[in-house]
Amino acid sequence: MTDSLGVDELYNTTSRSYDTLYRDEQYQKYSTIFEVLGLGSLNMVADIGCGTGLLIDYLQEKNIRYNRYVCMDISEGMIQRARDKHYDDPRIVFILADAEQTPFQDTVFTEIFMITVWNNISNKEKAVKETFRIIAEKGLAVVTVLKKARDATPDQIDKRFKSVAERIDAIYVYREARSQSDNS
Repeated sequence: MTDSLGVDELYNTTSRSYDTLYRDEQYQKYSTIFEVLGLGSLNMVADIGCGTGLLIDYLQEKNIRYNRYVCMDISEGMIQRARDKHYDDPRIVFILADAEQTPFQDTVFTEIFMITVWNNISNKEKAVKETFRIIAEKGLAVVTVLKKARDATPDQIDKRFKSVAERIDAIYVYREARSQSDNS
C-alpha cells in the first residue's frame, strides 16, 4: 500500500517510469520558469529533488549552459536513473540527500531549483533555512508548489520568496537584487 511508503521508497518504486509519466509536465514547468525569469546560462546549480535528471535533459536540449551541476535526491532509484543518463558529464555530481539537511558548504550555489519537491518536504522551515545557507550572494532559488496542496508556501515561511507565476504549479522565487554598481 503506497500510503505506508516513505517518500524515498515511493520514488524508488516510480523511478523506472517517471520520465515516461511526467516528462512533458516537468518540461512545461521548466519552460515557464526559464521564460518568466529570463534565464540563460547557469553557473553552480543545485537541483534539490532532481529525480531522474529531467532538468538536466531540458537544459541540454535547450542548449542552456551550466558550469557545475549537483543532482540531489532522497531516492536511490531516482539518483541511479539520473546517473545512468548523465554518467559521462564530468560537470554533474550525484548526491543522495534531502532538502532539510544538505551536505554542502555555505554560500556555494548560484542557482537552486526545487521543482515538484516542496510538497514532499516534511520540515519546510528547515528546508528554507538550508536554502538560504547554501545560496551564494546574488543567488537565485526557485521552488514550485502543487497548486492543489499549498499547506505552507515558501513566501509564508520567508517573505524573501515571491510568487512569480501559476501554471501547472505555483512558482516561487528568491532572487537577491543586484546593486547599482553590478548593473554598470
